[in-house]
Amino acid sequence: MRLEFIAITCIIGIALSFGPICIAEEDKKTDAPQDFVACTGWHALCTNSNDCKMHGDKADCDCMNVNETHIVYTGEIQDAMVKNQTQTKCTNDHPCDMDEAPVCSAIKTGQYEVNGTKYDWVSTYSYRGWCSLLKRNFTPCDQNTTGYSGDKYWAICDCAPCVENQNASNPDKPLICECRVRNETFVGMNGSCTGENGGIMSSMELWAWDFQNNTYPFPMPGYEYVQGACAELKSDPLPPQPS
Repeated sequence: MRLEFIAITCIIGIALSFGPICIAEEDKKTDAPQDFVACTGWHALCTNSNDCKMHGDKADCDCMNVNETHIVYTGEIQDAMVKNQTQTKCTNDHPCDMDEAPVCSAIKTGQYEVNGTKYDWVSTYSYRGWCSLLKRNFTPCDQNTTGYSGDKYWAICDCAPCVENQNASNPDKPLICECRVRNETFVGMNGSCTGENGGIMSSMELWAWDFQNNTYPFPMPGYEYVQGACAELKSDPLPPQPS
């Protein structure tokens, strides 16, 4: 619920004979922005990018181009104006429905701008191939653990700007996305914390995955349907009957 209150600011005038001058200022406490918004259409998908090439605090990842419903993590939007518009319009109290978020329009129309350049492709998140990814043995990667031998760095590709690669070695990954590099704990893919071919993997922060229950620890748009689609085709056990 949006809370509103009036703050009364009193200014003592130079002419004391007029007494204090009180000005009513309306201060609106807005509700928190939505963490995730859903869009439709073309986007880059870097879920299966395990050989990203680092250059400073960025990494170039070869990514897929996918046309389906996708999810944008609003906290990672790199276009400052679009981020502000999206987080102002799409809040927990007034959530945006499919394609209502300003970032959806920016991605569709090529108006997503980073460092003065507008991009036709943006890396977001979708469930393409998720069932096969779940079988790849996610593993916790903590660089501070004694005996850890995996990568120190990994790439976060949420909302990264992307360009078409005219010389892609893998035709299934025709895009190059400039992802940001992190050195915090992360989720390893394929049972490993090490990237392939001397590169680093695109992944997510360690807290973003519940290893015990093999799911996200927070509400993820649409995941309840995907989880069922990936489950084995069989009946679930009935709850125990009260004695």
